[in-house]
Amino acid sequence: MNSKSCLEMGDDTLHNVYTIERNKTLGRHVVATKKLGVGETILLEQPILIAASNNEIRCVNCFKLTESHCEFCKIMPLCGTCQQHNQPECEKLSSMKGLQTDELIKYNETYSIIKCLLIKENIKTEKYFAQFLEAESHIEQRRNSVIWRKYQQNIVEPIIKSGFAKYLRFASIINEDFLQLLCALIDVNAFEIRAPDGNPMKGLYVQAALLSHDCVANTVISIDSSYRMKIYASQEIEPGQIITNCYINVLLGTRERRRILWESKYFHCNCLRCNDPTELNSHISSLLCSKCQGRTLSGYLVENVDAGNYQCLVCCHQKPANEVNEYLKFMQTRILEVQGNINQLEKILSRLSMALHPRHYLIVDVKQNIASLLRSVINDTTQCPGIPVYERTIELCQSILQVLKLILPGVSRLKAITLYELASTQAEYRRLLYQKKVIDKTKLREYLQEAEKTLRESIRMLLYEPKATPEARLTHSMLQEFKYLQTDIK
Repeated sequence: MNSKSCLEMGDDTLHNVYTIERNKTLGRHVVATKKLGVGETILLEQPILIAASNNEIRCVNCFKLTESHCEFCKIMPLCGTCQQHNQPECEKLSSMKGLQTDELIKYNETYSIIKCLLIKENIKTEKYFAQFLEAESHIEQRRNSVIWRKYQQNIVEPIIKSGFAKYLRFASIINEDFLQLLCALIDVNAFEIRAPDGNPMKGLYVQAALLSHDCVANTVISIDSSYRMKIYASQEIEPGQIITNCYINVLLGTRERRRILWESKYFHCNCLRCNDPTELNSHISSLLCSKCQGRTLSGYLVENVDAGNYQCLVCCHQKPANEVNEYLKFMQTRILEVQGNINQLEKILSRLSMALHPRHYLIVDVKQNIASLLRSVINDTTQCPGIPVYERTIELCQSILQVLKLILPGVSRLKAITLYELASTQAEYRRLLYQKKVIDKTKLREYLQEAEKTLRESIRMLLYEPKATPEARLTHSMLQEFKYLQTDIK
């Protein structure tokens, strides 16, 4: 565990603002015991486990990529800079004389399960293991699946062959099913966190994992540089209300969100957004109706899951769902092929705009890509972007915000950063117009006041972020920019 952390492994604070309840639909879930205001902290928690993802080997101390191992226990990955890791773990592993370490080193995916077993082995930390075992695993749904067979080969069999279990106090309960259970618990309950190089890792937070999913969650989750998680309210939460977290990318359509949730978390989402064909009037999965367009009507096709088609809300024209899905897959491939090319992305955007609702998730994705590329041009001091670059960036940011405001009520990092991009571009654009004598000083002040209002809203949302996060560092820069903007206005 990172030594800079102010909380010990698994410790949490502010537990008194919620209680844990259980029902048949959600299983264990979290309910507010008091009214929570916007930005109010609900939970601070350290992970009981941090594990590498994508078959990477990372130092168990600093989480940098490494190919070296601890010189004492010979098992745990340790980089050249880090001299030691968790002392009780190292001592326990070093005492295992006769352990077949080659099996464990060869199959590096075993490390996370070994660490789990060591958490139980240590009397001081086994309470966290007990909490971990209470989480949902969906093990029967995984039995004999592709992932089951993969873990059987890469984790279960190597651990058993190594003889690791016989050195533990609880050796009698360790068998193939128990090891598969631990794999399932990590997969279903772990959060994605970032390694020092930005690549994904897995973090296991036993309290935070209790929050049930909702595609329109009422919390924001932040993780700082010491991997401490902070959960705070994104909107007001009433006593007795379920506290929720969104497990999935909100800028996906219902079909895709449900598919990912089913494949990774083993449940079918029935939240308000998923059950609404218009997705809270965002139409993020809707298509343009070709029949209505021919009659100058404004109908949109939404998916009818039960009927297996998309149907127009105005004229009832239908299109088979499999035909729509094939088109979307094809266009997603085309988007990936032209990443980084503004002109090609603009062409794809024009093509998509003839078939999809203006707020469709594929259109939003392309707009985000173009906006990001244009901001890079604006920020590059070696380039001299013209007025059209600023105008297009502003147009794209405003368009993206329309969608975000519909699907992300309350405080949102994504919304805050988009607001910042908009405000910053607006201010630069108006200054450029003033330099070119397109607008006078009075108009400049008026426009800068508008940008100031947008920037203020962005800063307000990010002030709830923990200090040791990229968003907090961005907020510091934004506050400086805010001061410059106020100076210009004066």
